[in-house]
Amino acid sequence: MSKDNEDLVRRVEEAWDANDLDALDELFAPDFFSHAAVPGMPPGLAGAKMAHQASMSAFPDRKMTIDDLFAAGDRVAVRTTIRGTNQGGLAWIGVPANGRPVKVESISIYRVADGKIAEHWGQNDVMGLMQQLGAMPSA
Repeated sequence: MSKDNEDLVRRVEEAWDANDLDALDELFAPDFFSHAAVPGMPPGLAGAKMAHQASMSAFPDRKMTIDDLFAAGDRVAVRTTIRGTNQGGLAWIGVPANGRPVKVESISIYRVADGKIAEHWGQNDVMGLMQQLGAMPSA
């Protein structure tokens, strides 16, 4: 079961990276819940897709690498690194497009039920992102 769950999460991460949002529909449970949802976005997969589209607008050259991926029971943990260039700006933190490159590390934990993603918890290095974009001073 753990290997199947790892494969499912790898497919999810690869779909996000390829900006293949339609592929996600078959990978997520209809009642999917994210504990890391972006405030102001709709719940579930619809909100996650909207947040991803905003990220793609800001960083159209965005590429993700999977650094670690492992499973235990119904949980899968993945550590990723995203690299891109701020070509579209981030209105939610008041940053215009400025051509700055960014590297953001993230950790996600997925719960799998009946072969679908049922829940998600995630942490992104938002402070590091803001520093790289010039929205706040570096330490």
